[in-house]
Amino acid sequence: MSNGQEGPRSYLGRRQERILRIFAVGLITVVAFEAIAVATAMPTVMHSLNSLNLYALAMGVPMAGQLITTALAGPWSDSRSPQSCLYTGVSALFAGLLICTVAPNAYVLVLGRAIQGLGGGLVVVPLYTMVGYNVRPSRQPSFFAAFAAAWVVPAIVGPALAGFIVQHASWRIVFGMVPAVLLLAAPPLVISTRTIPYEKTPATRSRLRRTALPALIAGISVGVLQAVSGTPSDSFSPWLVTVIGVATVVAFVSIQPLLPPGTFISRRGLASTVLLRGLINGSFIGIETFLPLLLQDIHGWEPAQAGLILTVGSVTWAIGSAIQGRITSFSGRRRLAVTGALIQLLGILVVIPGSSADLSGLIVIAGWTISGLGIGLSYPAMTVHGLSLTPPEHQGRTSSSLQLADTLGSAFCVAIGGIAFALVMPREAAAFATVFVGIALVMTMAVVVARRVQPHPGSREAAQQRASFAAEQDGQG
Repeated sequence: MSNGQEGPRSYLGRRQERILRIFAVGLITVVAFEAIAVATAMPTVMHSLNSLNLYALAMGVPMAGQLITTALAGPWSDSRSPQSCLYTGVSALFAGLLICTVAPNAYVLVLGRAIQGLGGGLVVVPLYTMVGYNVRPSRQPSFFAAFAAAWVVPAIVGPALAGFIVQHASWRIVFGMVPAVLLLAAPPLVISTRTIPYEKTPATRSRLRRTALPALIAGISVGVLQAVSGTPSDSFSPWLVTVIGVATVVAFVSIQPLLPPGTFISRRGLASTVLLRGLINGSFIGIETFLPLLLQDIHGWEPAQAGLILTVGSVTWAIGSAIQGRITSFSGRRRLAVTGALIQLLGILVVIPGSSADLSGLIVIAGWTISGLGIGLSYPAMTVHGLSLTPPEHQGRTSSSLQLADTLGSAFCVAIGGIAFALVMPREAAAFATVFVGIALVMTMAVVVARRVQPHPGSREAAQQRASFAAEQDGQG
């Protein structure tokens, strides 16, 4: 194996770095296609299985499973190896999708989706860990920009292809395509990644054990929220409201030990960086979930036209990621968090009037174009920023925290958005506006948090950041 030297650290040589990028981006592309295609096909799937009442659960249960295993992926990658975590995740993803492909009823489908979610939570964190530990800091922004760009092609072709398949063939093909690809890709994936070095830290094995129970409790709590998110307004009762409140509190209390201390009070540095990722990702996914329905029900667009919103957001996200990947100055990166959050908030504010049928649906497209650019600027930049505050032996822990915040943010915003939507129905336009205004408030909070991602001067995180930046400058020299 050819490694490049940079100070006391040893990094991957260009050839092996290129191979890692190819397989990581390829794997994320497959996962992205599955997510977008299944989201398109799911209404047809549940109608075919005569179980539309389980639609919310089938859509939400992967997020709950992913929350559980994302928490385990960080200490697993640190204490054992990112490779073993990655291979287990791909295997579970394969098994879950295979079960969905042959599911005879909706309950088996939900089981397969749960296993799929468990696998998905073990896939991204080890990739982040490999990049954080083995790739030069100066080249990390382009890596994470490539990860974001991996969603572009699936977002363009996924909805149309999935729609064609469910209309002219069988929805089972949508689930079955990804396992077929994974089966072919598994041998070269293992061969190309098994020799990538990692720093094994046996002391974190106790953390792996301590992580399991809180992660399980948080995942179950989020699963409860997902299950009740589609409850009709006339079915809400004081008991159900109590369940929602208790599940929300338990989810946040149980997940806190798995995040940096002070995350939910926005402590400066890594804690605020992790919180910001959760807020911006949750806001983006929370709104995007409702946009195709808005364009169809309020503005009368055809499903294929409404699916354009998924493409627009993904493309501008990738553009924003590419822009941030070219910003290498320290001062420029410091501004990305606030700039990206402000642009994302502006886009959401443009979308809100689109809840009215009196305005053109094109205003929704325009707003989401802006929001996609905003999150593209800040999301991958916060990955690089978070890793720069972290010593090499804890890269897996930080990667896990970032992914946990993403998953919790998106799962919570989608669930609470669904609950708010159901409460305001059948006044559909008002229901959309309620969801969007609520998430705009979340993004306003994100703008405040974005100003706190830099650590206190003189702190250990600040020292680590200076060391990371110095190593990056040496690498560029």
